[in-house]
Amino acid sequence: MADFLHQTYNIFSSFATYPFQLLPHCFPPTFKHFAVQIIPYGFLGSICYILDVIFLAIQHRILRALVDNMAHGVIAFVSWCVVSEVLTRKDLADGVLSAFIACALDVDHFIAARSFNLQNALHLKNRPFLHSTTIVFILVPILQVWIAQNVSSLRSLPYVFAVSVISHHLRDGHRRGLWFWPFGSTPPLPYWVYITCTLVTPYFVKEIKRSIAKFNVISISRPTGTLMDV
Repeated sequence: MADFLHQTYNIFSSFATYPFQLLPHCFPPTFKHFAVQIIPYGFLGSICYILDVIFLAIQHRILRALVDNMAHGVIAFVSWCVVSEVLTRKDLADGVLSAFIACALDVDHFIAARSFNLQNALHLKNRPFLHSTTIVFILVPILQVWIAQNVSSLRSLPYVFAVSVISHHLRDGHRRGLWFWPFGSTPPLPYWVYITCTLVTPYFVKEIKRSIAKFNVISISRPTGTLMDV
């Protein structure tokens, strides 16, 4: 009887696992490569949607503000993981930095309100200065030229900063639009536009990062007989 049950179990196990063994051979390598590449973006989109559902379900004012700020950090962290593919511990540390920057942007609410009172910070007459998307076009080139090119440990900082700020502004933009100082603000972004732009951002940042990494940095040396060191 025991042998019969054992054989039945083996037959059932083989039958149940056979489709999963066969599945990888049903698709060409290019399709499997595409699926592996697309999964992180699907995960990012799912995170955005789940966090929005949680945010909308909360009615308590302080808890709602905390969840909103946490959502900025989580989305920035996952976005950077998509950019870097988390190949090293440094990539993971940069992801934490990205989350920190995305959360820290909201401190300008309190600076603009000149108060630590949450009610005052959330009811400003104008958008606070760190919520202008223009800062991306101003600070990212500065970070790239003056910091990333001179401090090897901070080589990813311009991209981390861009991911953090853009993901934060896009999420806020669904409710308030994007503010491009000094030109003004856009209308509130439709939800599908917000999600699409959030998914596209890490893709473009990754491609720009790869493109810039291909260039050899040419540095002007000090007068030691050599004019340039390529």
